[in-house]
Amino acid sequence: MNDKVSYNFSYNFNFNNTSETPVQEKQIAFDDCLQFTLPEQRVLLRSKHSGKQTVVTQDVLYSLMQCTAFRTLSEHIRHLETHVPELHGAREEIRQVLVSIQQAGLMICTDDKAASIQPAPAPTPEATNLCLCVLTCDRPQTLQRLLESMAKNHPLQHHNHYYVIDDSRNPEHQASTQRLCSDFSSQHLVQVNYFGPEQQQQQLQKLVAALPEHEEGIRFLLDRFKDSNIPSYGRSRNWAMLLAGGDKLVVVDDDVLFERIRTPLQKRATELSSTPRSADFFLDEDEWQTFRDSDSLDPAAGSFISTLGLPLNQALSAVAQTTPLPGTALETLVASEYAKIQADSPVLLTSYGYAKDPGTASNDWIYQLSNESRQKLLQSKADYQQHLQARNLWLGSPGYTFRNHFSLMSGFTGLATQHLLPPCFPLYRNEDFLFGEMLHSLHPTGLFLDMPWAVPHLPEQKRQWNPHSANIPPSQGLSEFSADMLYFNDSSNWSNTPSKRLQLMAQFFNGMGQMSDQTLLDKLTQQTLQMRTAHINRMTEVLEDSQAAPDYWQADLRHIIETNEKSLISDLPSGFSGLQGSTAEQRQQARQLWASFSKGIAAWEACIEQAKKLLRP
Repeated sequence: MNDKVSYNFSYNFNFNNTSETPVQEKQIAFDDCLQFTLPEQRVLLRSKHSGKQTVVTQDVLYSLMQCTAFRTLSEHIRHLETHVPELHGAREEIRQVLVSIQQAGLMICTDDKAASIQPAPAPTPEATNLCLCVLTCDRPQTLQRLLESMAKNHPLQHHNHYYVIDDSRNPEHQASTQRLCSDFSSQHLVQVNYFGPEQQQQQLQKLVAALPEHEEGIRFLLDRFKDSNIPSYGRSRNWAMLLAGGDKLVVVDDDVLFERIRTPLQKRATELSSTPRSADFFLDEDEWQTFRDSDSLDPAAGSFISTLGLPLNQALSAVAQTTPLPGTALETLVASEYAKIQADSPVLLTSYGYAKDPGTASNDWIYQLSNESRQKLLQSKADYQQHLQARNLWLGSPGYTFRNHFSLMSGFTGLATQHLLPPCFPLYRNEDFLFGEMLHSLHPTGLFLDMPWAVPHLPEQKRQWNPHSANIPPSQGLSEFSADMLYFNDSSNWSNTPSKRLQLMAQFFNGMGQMSDQTLLDKLTQQTLQMRTAHINRMTEVLEDSQAAPDYWQADLRHIIETNEKSLISDLPSGFSGLQGSTAEQRQQARQLWASFSKGIAAWEACIEQAKKLLRP
């Protein structure tokens, strides 16, 4: 910026201007706009959703970019005075500019959006079938623990379909898991179907026989990979979506318990948010048990199931939000998601948080928690150092939280398979991260509902974090890179139906598979730099917001920032973390996997239709 900020509106091409006087107490934010550079340090701004536009100077644009969070007009003025040194003491000039931008229609308001999505009566619940799939792999003991808790807390229904999808590599574990299913079925007089390697191969052959033109894609999504050391969580999830047959689907990991855990945080009202989950940290190993939900221990019940597939306005009623939604329920949205949330936005995914082990490989997310979550984290230096290693906390949403972006699925996830959902990438970790981006691409206005409970996550072996993992500059895994590429280059929104978008997505991944090695290397470098600079910016914002925090917290943040900044001038990764071989071999393998995935995506909708006829017992 220049030393003196110029608020020059002499070149002002406003369209659809309104002379309405702004209401200062409303929560407003600068809209998500396209930007077109003009001569004389000017920029044409055009709203991506309303079409309203105006011309401002570059300095004004810089200031407006500090106003993308929802605040009152007075709060925006104070924020700009604090965070833009050149604006200190320019309170009245700031006010005039923001009022002018609001009158030009480029400030969005939470009250306006809330008024457009007020609760509507939810349909009378129907006795719909439920498909519940437990995913297991070489852990018969944890599976037995889960089934016992399910029998205790969940009313088993004959009209539901229960599966245990077994990805075990050990034949003895396969046999043990199959016996568990048989014994459980006999004891509780309900069929729990064992779906192991043999059953999977039988159903795979049926699908290939029905769709021979898609054999390669079907096998990539559903067949067992020749290298048994490579994780294949996504493959089991693909089988679950096919076995659902259009019923509402619940996918459960074998190392959770089938029960609900209340939030230890202060309960919040229903909200539509862009913020991550909150956390509360335990010091005692068994503290989570004191938060068992006395009202209902069954996590596969109530709004977790009833909201799947509902439009937002009806889902609000289903979570008991029958009064008008206040504007404050949207104050943590980001501008880019504001326009996508509509009254008819469908709830495509529901999820619980985690109690005990949050399941994350790293503790780097801890540094991005809200002030509320930091209070428990930073009660003492000794406790803080313990929390950086212990994996002992409650992680989730303290109230019903609707999100337009699809974050990581938990160990207990509901899927609205009555809508067209994408397949999962069948190999490697973080497949749910890519699935979420693909789901958003198919349904740009779709929603993810985070429930205000958690399920206990108790891995077979107790694990700890590396307390210094946040100091390791982030690198791209295959799934993360694929998701970023889809996000930044998504052409599927050019089409108006999920089915057509799915085929455009197949073409996108086919194009990924056709990239030259140099192009892929350039993209990998670009995405790594983008990821690391974004991480530096986030940590800098947290540091600026931590002036009252203990010195040890601020010192750790400075060290993270310093380490990441040094990584920008060192050799950047030229391959993908988690893949085998040299970096050149990793890039070649990635292109081959994308080409195969594109064929699987192209086959997926036909697979879903055939599965309804072929796979149900």
